[in-house]
Amino acid sequence: MSNVKRRFRLRPGAALAWWLLAVALLLPAPAVFSQDAETTPRYDLGDNTLSIRLGVGFPLFLLATEALETYQGESKSVLAPNLSVMGTGAVNWNTYLNPWFTIGAEVSGALAVDINDALLYQVPILVRGGYVIGMPQMEIPLMLGLGAVVMRLVDKTSVAFTLQPAASFLWRATPDWSFGATAEYWFTWEPPWAGGEGNPHVFGNFVTVTATAVYHF
Repeated sequence: MSNVKRRFRLRPGAALAWWLLAVALLLPAPAVFSQDAETTPRYDLGDNTLSIRLGVGFPLFLLATEALETYQGESKSVLAPNLSVMGTGAVNWNTYLNPWFTIGAEVSGALAVDINDALLYQVPILVRGGYVIGMPQMEIPLMLGLGAVVMRLVDKTSVAFTLQPAASFLWRATPDWSFGATAEYWFTWEPPWAGGEGNPHVFGNFVTVTATAVYHF
């Protein structure tokens, strides 16, 4: 065992040489990270963004607290939405509270055709908060919107509540403009009084994918 110990023992000079080499290799690291931090867009209180989104939405399913009769004469609580793919768009304004957190407002809209070829209009009006993950030339805002959605089908207008989590993937093309895409989940709740007396609670589920342009000011 004594021979093994002597075989792997470092002399003081060799140990110092290895230590100096490790320090030399690690010294550039702070410079690299600081360079990345400088190229990452930074924000402060009062900075603003205005975004425009256009894309499509996909109705997933409806969930009722009581069984409802379908067009086929069946009673179900999980229902097909019987809607076409939606066209959707939105205008969103945000202001920064610090370099990472935002708060703002959004007005969006969606248009679809139901099984009877009638037009369904949806207009969500939201208060939206966000957390922005910043990287060199890239930003990933994670957002959560809460508000109401006005819906109109033929001559019937109703109001539901909506919760909309979303994530954007944006490329900072210029100091003023970012471009990318946004994925959003629409979760709506239509209480009984919104759909008429005797109706159950109905929860709608939709997914939207939109092209996104953001102006920074």
